[in-house]
Amino acid sequence: MDVVEFLSQRIAEDEAAARNLLNDRSVSESGKWYERRVLLECEAKKRLIGIVESARQAALAAMVRHPEGDTPWIPEAIEWTTLSLNALALPYVDHPDFERRWLGT
Repeated sequence: MDVVEFLSQRIAEDEAAARNLLNDRSVSESGKWYERRVLLECEAKKRLIGIVESARQAALAAMVRHPEGDTPWIPEAIEWTTLSLNALALPYVDHPDFERRWLGT
């Protein structure tokens, strides 16, 4: 499993849990505020993953188009996109599917 797939699954789980709590009549208004915030954070993460993944794919495509190495920025772009996605996975470090290599240490 790659980090994008891992993150997509965790975010979907977070969204489902937040929606369940929003539908629970026993949850306080402050609890519902928090769950609405979780949903917004999930949406923000999905957008950020889309942006970073697009940048990573663009860098990989440029590397294929210019295999002679005329694009010295590509390794750095791939590295920062990878580091960014790995950082988003950090809150899920205790999940059994989390891969230690995503810690970058």
